[in-house]
Amino acid sequence: MTAPEPPTIDSFILRFVTDPETQTFRGEIRHVQSGEELSFTRWQDAEAFLFGFVPGQSSLTNDSEQPDKTSR
Repeated sequence: MTAPEPPTIDSFILRFVTDPETQTFRGEIRHVQSGEELSFTRWQDAEAFLFGFVPGQSSLTNDSEQPDKTSR
């Protein structure tokens, strides 16, 4: 009998910086295990970076699930 395969764990550090005058943001995301990082100004770029490490996912939300922008 073989032991079950352990789960794969991917950890990320995500930082946002918002300009208070223009309300624009920029961000940085780092994959902890590899040290690879990306600077971004569009969320789609950060999402694409995430899914480069997490197989089987194409989006954080599906079309019927839009995030609630009022809750934090």
